[in-house]
Amino acid sequence: MEKSNNLAILILAAGTSSRLGEPKQLLKVGEETLVQLTIKKALELSSNVRVVLGHKSDEIKNEIIEYPISIIINPKYKEGMGSSLAYGMSNFFEANKVLIMLCDQPLIPLTHYKKLIKKSLENENLIICSKYQNKFAVPSIFPKKYFNILKELKGDKGARKFLEENPLDFVLLEDKYSMDIDTKKDYLDFLNH
Repeated sequence: MEKSNNLAILILAAGTSSRLGEPKQLLKVGEETLVQLTIKKALELSSNVRVVLGHKSDEIKNEIIEYPISIIINPKYKEGMGSSLAYGMSNFFEANKVLIMLCDQPLIPLTHYKKLIKKSLENENLIICSKYQNKFAVPSIFPKKYFNILKELKGDKGARKFLEENPLDFVLLEDKYSMDIDTKKDYLDFLNH
């Protein structure tokens, strides 16, 4: 699959990792950090990649400054994921669609993202989301007609409620790939998977 010119990617990496006690963005997986792994996947899919940072942004920025991406820092990151998503969507690039990715889902294979993109090409005006653990969730692709609504998200309201209220199609993701790294136990389970 060729890189898409019409697809922008927004990686959310601004959280405080409060349950983990250290920035999850910088957790190591082999030689790389979680945020680096996510950026590498994103760059396989599009050359239009933006990362939203917040907590410990200077530290994290140092790890990713070499990548050909846009880095923006959400001053209101403490308000939650909705705030970072809205901030990341503001002043958005010339794109017809945006793929929202999280930096704490390292097991999601590149093939899953490619399936989302393929389905999105078949359904130009529909939101295409992932479905796992019986829920619609990100990673998801939103067509341009939803950009303004995404910019209005507030606080800790991420995309999930939005997904439940709008027409969409989905790509199934096996539950074993859907793990979020939120705690030390999650991280250890991930390293031992």
